[in-house]
Amino acid sequence: MRNFASLALLCFLISCSGERQFSNEDRDAVDQIRKDYVAGWLDNDRQKILSLFNEKATIVPSGLFPMQGIEQIEKYWFPDNGSTTTIHTYAVELIDLQGTDSMAYSLEKGTLNFTFTFNEFTMTKESTSHATTIYQKNKEGNWEITSRMWTSLNE
Repeated sequence: MRNFASLALLCFLISCSGERQFSNEDRDAVDQIRKDYVAGWLDNDRQKILSLFNEKATIVPSGLFPMQGIEQIEKYWFPDNGSTTTIHTYAVELIDLQGTDSMAYSLEKGTLNFTFTFNEFTMTKESTSHATTIYQKNKEGNWEITSRMWTSLNE
């Protein structure tokens, strides 16, 4: 709920500001993070994916409670239990990308096809979802993901 309130506040502030200070440079930097996120999953590059997130970032997977902090995110996405997830395809359509000089959000529709294997169990699934990602500039002036939440459209 806190993430939804943050997104609503961010959208409100952006819509009320007379001057958007979201430069083309900022937009390109945030858009590159989006592209790197997808590429990281397609390359099965754990470090690339995790490096895009702020240390205190939060993810809210569809139907689950929020997970905060890079350690919890890593345990969720990359559990140390012998399971493997192979991403076959991941296509993302950008719906909206807006921001200010220090915060931004993107709205996306994504289609993911993957295979999950654990011991003798194997499952292949295609999932379509809507995602909202919130980005923030860090002290060094670099953009990072601070929150990502998604809702699966076909379970």
